[in-house]
Amino acid sequence: MWQPWCCCSEDKLSVSAILDAIRQAGDAQVIEIENRIEAQIHEVLHNAHMNGEKILEDTRASTVVPAYAERAEILHHARLKALQTIGNVRENLVDAALKQTQERLAEMRSDVAYPEVLRRLTEEAIAELLVSLKEPAAYWLEADPRDQYCLEYILLEKNLSIHVSYTLKVWGGVIARSQDNRVVVVNTLESRMERASPFLRRYLAANFQNVNEKAELQWSA
Repeated sequence: MWQPWCCCSEDKLSVSAILDAIRQAGDAQVIEIENRIEAQIHEVLHNAHMNGEKILEDTRASTVVPAYAERAEILHHARLKALQTIGNVRENLVDAALKQTQERLAEMRSDVAYPEVLRRLTEEAIAELLVSLKEPAAYWLEADPRDQYCLEYILLEKNLSIHVSYTLKVWGGVIARSQDNRVVVVNTLESRMERASPFLRRYLAANFQNVNEKAELQWSA
């Protein structure tokens, strides 16, 4: 059946379609804008997070790391100080031991073993002098006047007729001299101590070394 054409209806459809198209285009643009904004927001948040991590790391580096470095330096200096102290203590112990040895030798004359010590010192001095002279020659001895009785007994026992000058003031022992004084053998307790001191110092230091090594291991751990 024939229907009359109505321009108003056609206009309404056209306007409605146009409005829908505009609305759809607007919605798509809005969605695109929203997506772009959301992406920008994520980027901003990501950058903020990264910046925050960097700031945190920089803060840690500027505070914690120097603190560890300072602690390590303090421990290093403390270790050196401790080892130096132990070394000083060891030296003091060695010095104290040597001093005690000297004091013991200085009092040797009052010891019951001294007559035998004087005998050995006298025999050694005479024997070394005779070896140095290489041929029989006259010689004489110097001794402490406190040893006169004991030394005379020793020489008598060995059938030695030797001139002795009691002019020394020593812990003990004698000095043997050739008649012309060209060869002299000093065999007193002081001279023996002086010659033995370097060896005694090394020996005593070695005994105290274990203490130092234990301290080094402790501080190195």
